[in-house]
Amino acid sequence: MIKNKGFYFLCFCSFILSGCWDVVDIEDRGFIIGSAIDIEEDEGGKQPEFTITNQMVIPAGIASMIQSGGSEEAYLNFTSKGKSIYNIQEEVAAISSKVPFFEHLTVLVISGDVAKKEHLFSNLLDTYYRDVNMRRGIKVIVSEEEAKNLLEFTTPASNLPAMHIEENLEKSSKHVGFLKPKAIGDIEELHLQEKSFVLPYLHYGEYLEYKSGAVFHGPKDKMVGVFNTEEMKGLTFLEGESTTKIITFLYEEKIFALKVIRLESKVTVDPKNIDDMRVTIDLEIEGIIKESINQEDLTQSQEIESIQKAVSNEVEKIVEKALKKGQEDLGTDVFGIWRKLETKHYDTWKKVRDDWEEGEYYFKDVEFDVNVITEIYSIGATNKTT
Repeated sequence: MIKNKGFYFLCFCSFILSGCWDVVDIEDRGFIIGSAIDIEEDEGGKQPEFTITNQMVIPAGIASMIQSGGSEEAYLNFTSKGKSIYNIQEEVAAISSKVPFFEHLTVLVISGDVAKKEHLFSNLLDTYYRDVNMRRGIKVIVSEEEAKNLLEFTTPASNLPAMHIEENLEKSSKHVGFLKPKAIGDIEELHLQEKSFVLPYLHYGEYLEYKSGAVFHGPKDKMVGVFNTEEMKGLTFLEGESTTKIITFLYEEKIFALKVIRLESKVTVDPKNIDDMRVTIDLEIEGIIKESINQEDLTQSQEIESIQKAVSNEVEKIVEKALKKGQEDLGTDVFGIWRKLETKHYDTWKKVRDDWEEGEYYFKDVEFDVNVITEIYSIGATNKTT
């Protein structure tokens, strides 16, 4: 009996001391921080072929640049082709000496050609939704050119393209006031509800530029157009984002610039007539004059009131331009009017929800009334700029 207990004890010890059977040493992991999806020409209506580019970090390259300013690459891009996203991702292990590790994936770049194919974008993302190793916070963007090009763009200050993209998006949202990028988790919810949305639309040239947005039509499940810089500003005003914005406007035929410190947006829907709904948008803006090429006395209340009116008129134009583009040209409610109906007037929403952006298309008949109130509480450190 004692011998049997000793044998069982040794077996137990060998089990608990053996460690995890499927453990992968960190040295053997290939940390993927960025992915890009392009599409090959679809010949004869066959199943399209995809080109997937995964960006893997090379720790030795990063250490070399930090310690001695060496020129060794800090990343390596693996490009594979196939008709299944999952199979392509699995092939990375076959062409690399590392085991792909996607838990640090930060950005997913989709080419415009992929985004414009009906139902293709959501179907591709389904692979990322299902994978338990993928984080829900992965930022998704659309590339004007081939998506893989964005994973090759570096700067002297950033030698990891995927990280540079993420930093570019963050700074554009925080300091310029552009729309915040959406994560995979947010997009999945919008896809399930068949709601329209806007994603960052990046241009690759001398610089990596985020100045426009890719507009996705919910029911059509594809990209249907692009918001330019001014229309993107109108959208962010409507959403009431509290990020810093600079409004450039003309006053007395001179250029002024106002820095927005506070922004509040209120949207009210009058659904009495579903064929002629009324939506009132009230915006309140507080700001500081940051630039003035003018010789007027800005300490005079009458002068300030005139400038405030000029700002309000400029913002109204920007917002109305975005509304017109979304409503008339693209047929998409990316402004969230549907959400106001759903939460405040659910009985009306039940009547129109199946025909809001298609069919009867009730959204096209919505009348918008935009009202902007601007308050300038500082004119800067000087009275005049002459």
